Amino acid sequence: MPKVVDRESRRAEIVAAYLRLVARDGVESATSRAVAAELGISSGALWHYFADFDEVLSAAFRRIFADTNRRIATAVDHRSGLAAAVAMIGEILPLTAVTHDEALVVVGFWGRVPFRPDLAAFQSEAEAVWRADLLAHLDRARADGHLGPATPLDLLADTLLVLCIGQQVEHVLRTDVARPVRQWQLVTGCLAPWLTPAGRAAGALPPVGGFGPAAPDAVAGDVSGG
Repeated sequence: MPKVVDRESRRAEIVAAYLRLVARDGVESATSRAVAAELGISSGALWHYFADFDEVLSAAFRRIFADTNRRIATAVDHRSGLAAAVAMIGEILPLTAVTHDEALVVVGFWGRVPFRPDLAAFQSEAEAVWRADLLAHLDRARADGHLGPATPLDLLADTLLVLCIGQQVEHVLRTDVARPVRQWQLVTGCLAPWLTPAGRAAGALPPVGGFGPAAPDAVAGDVSGG
């Protein structure tokens, strides 16, 4: 009698194998053939569970979004307002080995969207979730008196979200602006104009060694671009 294989479990195994390969060997080595070899199955067996490799990438993207949300939930626990917003941003920015690997996957996924516009739908859904959460934290920060009453919350949330997403591309491209210290400087530069004296005194902005690893040349509060 043939062995019964749980379809969703097998799909999860394939995605996990793909992500392991990216972390271990690099995104360029994480081919369908390599994924199959990692699992000890034939390449053709993959297509019993996924229509094509783009669907594998899409599933990996969804897995990364879920993993990031779990990290965010832990990071913002017992925090609120400005501190929660900064903690959330720190889990999205590519600052650690984990988020480095995630950036490779998601940027590769985005690279397929011009050829497969249908893949873009989940990106919009993911951004809507993050935007709503970020907006709620910023609204709390304004209510706490840490952001000024005239702070344009919608614009600020959109700017910070685009910054986080754009930094993943910058990181993959290995540009100077993707240095951890520079990433935090840009976040601080977005928030600083709207901070009240109480907000500055609260110390929620990312100093050296904040919520992610900072480069040795980091200077707390330095947004001069140096």
